Amino acid sequence: MNILLFYKNSTYAGYFLSDRRRLARLEGLLDSEEVERFRRTHSNHFWSLSSVEAVLKMRKLKFTKACRGSSLDYGNYDLIITVGGDGTFLEAARQAKKQIVWGINSDPAWSVGRFCCGSARNFSALLDRVLAGKVSSRKLQRLSISFSDGTQSMNVLNDILICHHNPAAISRYYLTVGASREEQRSSGVWIATAAGSSGGIHSAGGKILPLESKSFQYKPRELYGGNRVRYRLTGGVLKSAQKIVLTSLMREGVVFVDGSHVCLPFSFGTKVFVQGSMDPLKIIFE
Repeated sequence: MNILLFYKNSTYAGYFLSDRRRLARLEGLLDSEEVERFRRTHSNHFWSLSSVEAVLKMRKLKFTKACRGSSLDYGNYDLIITVGGDGTFLEAARQAKKQIVWGINSDPAWSVGRFCCGSARNFSALLDRVLAGKVSSRKLQRLSISFSDGTQSMNVLNDILICHHNPAAISRYYLTVGASREEQRSSGVWIATAAGSSGGIHSAGGKILPLESKSFQYKPRELYGGNRVRYRLTGGVLKSAQKIVLTSLMREGVVFVDGSHVCLPFSFGTKVFVQGSMDPLKIIFE
């Protein structure tokens, strides 16, 4: 078995320790307890990473260690173990093909880890069960997103937000769902899988779907109701084979994929196509 150990850098290490001026501002703005929280989460994270590494070495398992943002050929690995939270897991999930992805929450007291199964403290016992075939993988439906301008298509595990690059500006677009098409003005459109249905789309009024459902949903945010406009496409749950198409009427539109780290341009006339992916993600999740 060839394993990829995929981890995040901590905020404290990546942003503050790399710049003494930022660290000084942090210490000047926050009280000592808050500064200590940053340091504690940093320490907890790297302790977890070291612990997971030690277990893998003790089992004499072959693994490659890589930080988020690294350029990797995921096809070389059979199992991807992420150490961090959901953000780290989601980055690996976008790249994974047939591999199994296993998330380890590096700081359960602080880090959000909905997709994670276990922590460094029980990793050894869980690993033994995984290697013995006593933990089965589960399949989660992903979305397939493609673009008319040649931007590389990708699989999405959680959600997509399509909007103007400036959050204070109105988002304008044509929305097509099945045979229905209408021009809309709003704060943007959420599109989410069942796995992502408890996040931003739920806050915007969407439904929480069963985790392993193959359905997905869309929900425009804050539709502009001026000039007595009546919209028909105000959100709904779709089957995996159904397709959503958005055509940009913005010069500076953007598409956010699985959070804020992947931001793709969505300029005037560009079309985005979204439907259920034919390639579900296999994860270890109890």
